[in-house]
Amino acid sequence: MDWIVEGDNTTQLRLEMMKNLKQAVLAEISLMTESLKGIEVKITRYTNRTQERKEE
Repeated sequence: MDWIVEGDNTTQLRLEMMKNLKQAVLAEISLMTESLKGIEVKITRYTNRTQERKEE
């Protein structure tokens, strides 16, 4: 917040901060996407098992 008050002379610092934040968010999205894939595999597995038991 102090950087905003200091004005344009901190623009480069704020830009770098935003770039770093973007990379952190992209990394988190990537991790969550991988987790989601695992969840989808388990949902499919459990759905198939449930369906097989109904057919028995």
